[in-house]
Amino acid sequence: MQNSVAPATPPLPHYLRIAETLRQTLASGALRPGDRLISARKLAQREQVSLPTALEALRCLEAQGLIVARPRSGYFVPQAGSGGLRSPPRMHSRASSRPLAVTMTSLARSLFSSADTRLIPLGAALPDPAWLPAATMQRALQTAGRRLQGHGQTYSMPPGRAELRAQIAARAARWGGRFGQDDVIVTAGATQALRLALSAVCKTGDVVAVERPAYFGTLLLLENLGLKALEIATDPRHGLLPDALATALARHRPQAVLASPTVQNPLGACMPVERKRELVAMLEQAGIPLIEDDVYGDLAGDSIRPPACKAFDSSGNVLYCSSVSKTLAPGWRIGWIAPGRYHEQVLKVRLAGDWAGMPLMEAALSEVLGSGDYDRHLRRLKPRMHAAVQAITARVEASFPAGTRVSVPSQGFLLWVELPSQINAIEVYRQALALGIGVSPGQLFTPQADLPNFLRLNCANEVTPRLLGAVGMIGEICCGLTGGWAGAKSRPKLPDVSPEGLQRSGASG
Repeated sequence: MQNSVAPATPPLPHYLRIAETLRQTLASGALRPGDRLISARKLAQREQVSLPTALEALRCLEAQGLIVARPRSGYFVPQAGSGGLRSPPRMHSRASSRPLAVTMTSLARSLFSSADTRLIPLGAALPDPAWLPAATMQRALQTAGRRLQGHGQTYSMPPGRAELRAQIAARAARWGGRFGQDDVIVTAGATQALRLALSAVCKTGDVVAVERPAYFGTLLLLENLGLKALEIATDPRHGLLPDALATALARHRPQAVLASPTVQNPLGACMPVERKRELVAMLEQAGIPLIEDDVYGDLAGDSIRPPACKAFDSSGNVLYCSSVSKTLAPGWRIGWIAPGRYHEQVLKVRLAGDWAGMPLMEAALSEVLGSGDYDRHLRRLKPRMHAAVQAITARVEASFPAGTRVSVPSQGFLLWVELPSQINAIEVYRQALALGIGVSPGQLFTPQADLPNFLRLNCANEVTPRLLGAVGMIGEICCGLTGGWAGAKSRPKLPDVSPEGLQRSGASG
């Protein structure tokens, strides 16, 4: 059920307010190319915020290409023509103008069948297990087990444990989420939440508008449910393009829009707050539900994360889906959906399918969320991810061929890389796999596998010589595929980054 009283719209986070002020200063021409910006420490003092908040504002501008960072020197206005590999990929004009059948299963099956947990993990979008708070999670499981006793081994009936739903709603209220405990349904991960949402508002043959590129798990769901995909051009920095979406709604009237406005996968795009508000209003006026995939949302922002689209939903038209798979516990398989006015339809679908939840895991997650341990974990996790993104981006810039472009996200941990047009990412995937390295080729992220020269790289890993060596090897593979070497004899010998090879070279760890 919907709350009758909607909370006030949350204020703009401090880092976004500061970034906007700096952006206006740059636009005014007060600083010239090559000029140094105010230091992060002085900016924090001037704005009366914490140093991490000031750094987040500067990083936001850096991700947009408005300023550049120089090690141990600070941030500068870029010189003309200095965009380099950080220029975002070009893809606005490539979205299809018509709904497409999704034909991905065979490609995904062939790629996933070769997955190996021993691969250097630049492919799967999961955080390094060493970065997850294993001791905290174990304590929570023990506490929950003692409290539940034998009841921890039974079923958790839909809509899920009340204590967990209360914690989820309370956390959402901090960013303006317009739902309460009774509006939440616990699911087996975000994928099940998305499946429930699609099943509740669509029928076989319907059209669903999606971002281009889109998360391949979303596309596989559409294929499995017999739904067609209508691709919407998506900006690598700011997400769905409003004009492109408006045109698509008028021409094709999709049954739903499925999008990730906060930290989009694979682009890492973050839709500005005002554009989120406009998106919700546009779809409400059109009578088309928005299925919001917010699984990366907790990785955005500083001390306060930016609001999701659900914060601006006063009518229940947004079906909000999320989980802790990308931040805390991928293996716990706990997600949730706040489906607004579609609550009864979603609950009906939940009861008709795989409806039994895990009370022990749900109770343990409630412990972690309620104790403050989750927030403390996020404060440690986000800087590690940011540092890893910067390190891997630097290695891409140093080792990938000329003509490569990369979208450097201000939030999250994914890099979307556009390779020179003659390179086929499937071939890069195959050669990297043979060397013990996992990557995700761009063909996975469109309905008909038509992004052949793109790669997605997972940066949520400890930056070690082994990891950086693997990124360098991918660059060597790409250089070879551009014809940069005259032949096999002139091609440099690639280093062995297998565990055995690194152990021989003393570079393991």
